[in-house]
Amino acid sequence: MIAASFTDPNFALSFWTAITFGLLIIVLGKFAWGPILQTIEQREKTIADAIEGAKKASAEAEKAAGETKAALEKARQDAAELSRRSQAEVAAAKTELMAAAKKESEELLAQARKTIEEERRVAVAELKKQAVELAIAAAGKLVQAQMDAGKQKALVEEYLAQVGKPRA
Repeated sequence: MIAASFTDPNFALSFWTAITFGLLIIVLGKFAWGPILQTIEQREKTIADAIEGAKKASAEAEKAAGETKAALEKARQDAAELSRRSQAEVAAAKTELMAAAKKESEELLAQARKTIEEERRVAVAELKKQAVELAIAAAGKLVQAQMDAGKQKALVEEYLAQVGKPRA
């Protein structure tokens, strides 16, 4: 008989099971499904917000990385420009210093040449003066020793005659 009871339909049990199931559905729908669905929706919204926030954070991070990369590139360019400008300034300063040194050395050389020429001229004049004095002194001694008054007079007259004639 037990085996027959599983296969025989029991309409009363089926009816009460259906009513209990219906009541359970109604009670669950009124008290459980609303909060469960609301919790699921809130969880979905939280997950969607988290995903959106992660996307925004990722976009901001990429933007910040791009800005950092651009700033680094600009810093590299600025450093290269500063280095190039410094090298140009050093080269210009070197050229300017070399030109100033060359000009100064040329001025010193010209001044030295002028000084040397002046000293040479003074020395030559002094040498001529001394030579003339020595020649006059020697001539005076020779003349005094060898000439009498008549010879001296003839020599002076001869010299005066030659001074008046044009030289050939």
